[in-house]
Amino acid sequence: MHVLTTVVGKRTEHWTDLFDVLCEQPDVTLTVLAADVSPATRRELARLARRHHRLRYHVVPHLLGESLTGHMASVLFRLPGQHDVTTARPDILHVIGEAAYLTTWQALRLRQRCWAGVPTTLYAAQNVVTRFPVPFPRIERQSYLSVDHAFPITPAALNVLRIKGYRGPATIVPLGVDTRMFRPLPTDPVARPFTVGFVGRFEPHKGVVDLLRAAELIDCDVSLVGEGSLGAEIERAAARRPGRVHRHGWAGHAELPTLLNDMDVLAMPSIEVVQRNTLPWIGIPLREQFGRVLVEAMACGVPVVGSDVGEIPYVVGDAGLVFPAGDVSALAARLARLRDDPALSGQLANRGLARAGAEFGWDRIAETLCTTWRGLRSPARSLRTSPAEAGHPTREAIA
Repeated sequence: MHVLTTVVGKRTEHWTDLFDVLCEQPDVTLTVLAADVSPATRRELARLARRHHRLRYHVVPHLLGESLTGHMASVLFRLPGQHDVTTARPDILHVIGEAAYLTTWQALRLRQRCWAGVPTTLYAAQNVVTRFPVPFPRIERQSYLSVDHAFPITPAALNVLRIKGYRGPATIVPLGVDTRMFRPLPTDPVARPFTVGFVGRFEPHKGVVDLLRAAELIDCDVSLVGEGSLGAEIERAAARRPGRVHRHGWAGHAELPTLLNDMDVLAMPSIEVVQRNTLPWIGIPLREQFGRVLVEAMACGVPVVGSDVGEIPYVVGDAGLVFPAGDVSALAARLARLRDDPALSGQLANRGLARAGAEFGWDRIAETLCTTWRGLRSPARSLRTSPAEAGHPTREAIA
């Protein structure tokens, strides 16, 4: 089964974990078409191609990029008239990108021109009904008519698909974690202060300032992994509390499991803000679509605390504690509770380990994707949903 997948944007490193697992399926040959991706993604794709003889990848130039417009929807592939990616007909076209993205439109046009009839599946993460400017709504509608199966990452993302008019079959497939890499590690037996960790962008909507204030209230250490515009704010907090605020740069997969294992709790204190970096008169709510680092922390046996914004409560489930977004006192209370109750902390850690393995492991997700793709290849399948099935997906399950 030859699968061609597209992926775009700077924050794509985690998809290479899925590609790795897909290539371990005995019947899968994978071709990746990428644009505007990070140097880390390029390096990882090259490593995977050396490891798996059934993986090919093409990082092609882009006409527009996320850094220019502020949104991945505007990325455009630049494909020459004859390109290696068009020479081999895939069995499945899988688009990692929302229905309104220009690259989704390009991928569907490529299918129409080069591989008519190839079944197509679509990733979907939007958990807010966003009305994009022209021409994006038309692209979105055309995509919904062309896609044979959708893979929303949460129930909220599935709901957005339905509200926007997608009537085809869908399966909820969350973002995943490599449980071979992200796992509990032996820790230094020397006693250290209770440490709350954060991994992500140092931006206002991530709640970093709230976390610093909460940590100061309960007098615990903070370990911050990432980069962003709030660097000066973090430096001031570190100056107020010498030796208690530890800042790290971006960490790759090789380093992140160790950093997570050195935390007593991982916090995701996000708040909701309105983004206006695409067009100033169009506000796009920034509401956590998933929170992948929560799953990575769970896989490491680290308890998690998250705000009630977006999909954080869904991802946390019964494996952590949730607090009202923006409520610093409530966040401090949750952190203090885990610090002062080792039994509760251990219980949540065990639940997180079980949840990460059972629901978020890339191996399970790859199995779900491949099962769907094999079904789409079946000669007996119906290429379009019948009127009686309209609005009722054939399978909506959590992988």
